[in-house]
Amino acid sequence: MSRFLPRDSAVPTRTKHATKPQAGFSILEVLIVVGVIIIVASIAIPNLLRARVAANEAAAVESLRAVDAAQIGYLEVYPDMGTYACQLSYLGPPLGSNPVGYSAADFIDVQLASGIKSGYSFYMNCTPPNSDGTTGYEIKAAPIGASITGSTCGTDQGRCFYTNQNGGVYQLNGPGSSNGTAYSLTPIS
Repeated sequence: MSRFLPRDSAVPTRTKHATKPQAGFSILEVLIVVGVIIIVASIAIPNLLRARVAANEAAAVESLRAVDAAQIGYLEVYPDMGTYACQLSYLGPPLGSNPVGYSAADFIDVQLASGIKSGYSFYMNCTPPNSDGTTGYEIKAAPIGASITGSTCGTDQGRCFYTNQNGGVYQLNGPGSSNGTAYSLTPIS
């Protein structure tokens, strides 16, 4: 036998170019990562939405307290009016270069004076004069899209709130009477 003949011809010989390992991820690895992301999102997103609702509710309560303080300031600055401001815009800043006055007292910010702030709509009106001639006001705050004039108040977007000339902020709990016109109130601390 010759020295130059292969010993075993069934054994493959090496080629000059070695194969490179494949780059990238397999389909199984990608599916596992996507599954983990979906699981984390399904846990995190509801918590984030609840936190947003809670923040909007806290902002609505503070806005009602700001309007209460603005109403007291309005009565002190404009005693000749003899009444509380009957519109939120009366408590807000003047538009353009108009001066501050009873119809634009500049006690609250322009966003609250517009009636919509932090995901809530604010509804204010004056109450009829009492026997001693004094008037009052009431303000209701509801999440945008909720109805506070019907028989229910609130949605899954948050609770509704209420305040009046007596001060204090309350949660509206829906109708307190059978005809749906009165609400039961729970004080907010």
